[in-house]
Amino acid sequence: MSSSPPPESAHGKEAEDVILKPVKPEAGAEDGDGDGVHIHIKVTSQTAPEVFFRVKHDIKMQRIIDQYCGKYSLDPRTVVFLNEDKYIRAAQTAEEAGLEDGSTIDVNMAQLGGSGRASI
Repeated sequence: MSSSPPPESAHGKEAEDVILKPVKPEAGAEDGDGDGVHIHIKVTSQTAPEVFFRVKHDIKMQRIIDQYCGKYSLDPRTVVFLNEDKYIRAAQTAEEAGLEDGSTIDVNMAQLGGSGRASI
């Protein structure tokens, strides 16, 4: 039995042109945000520690609201999310809400009333 040499395509020029990319970045490696796809958002509250989210521009804010409220056992109807004193609606995307990399969202308890006079 004689063994034949490996095919040219396996060790030839075609194999040298292949560039392998990691599927998942290694721990401690850069996350590759140079393209601007992801933004980092800080969510602050009067009663809870700061929470950081890494999201895409086109993600609905509903996901962030649900995750934050779920983490701190809050009813989403009892809190308001504000970016620079503008209300953030759940149906908005991060881009529509005016969020950029490093933006801060303030979470406050929703309050109704307070504009009328008290009757004696």
